[in-house]
Amino acid sequence: MAKISLAKISRTQIHKALVEQLRAKGADVPFMVDLVRDYMELWGLKERLTEDIKENGLRVQYMTAGGGLTEKDNPSVKLLPTVNRQMLSILSQLDISTDNINKDGADFDEL
Repeated sequence: MAKISLAKISRTQIHKALVEQLRAKGADVPFMVDLVRDYMELWGLKERLTEDIKENGLRVQYMTAGGGLTEKDNPSVKLLPTVNRQMLSILSQLDISTDNINKDGADFDEL
């Protein structure tokens, strides 16, 4: 298997790896695969939130009702940890953790 760079992992690679983990456990049944789909939706949201923080920073400017310009906390900063917690919760439901991951066939670059 080709080495996977941890710097840029694609949606497809993550989805495939999660389904392979389920398959190795004999748990690749529809409702578990649906949880993987939910995880992937959250992964996409996490990527968008991260990009928003990179582009706009921790604070964003907005127009007040009176027409003035002011700043507020970027809501993406608050949402990101919530999304990450939900992603970890799904991994827990899938029984996938660093303690029990099946590395057969995986070839990841070291961090």
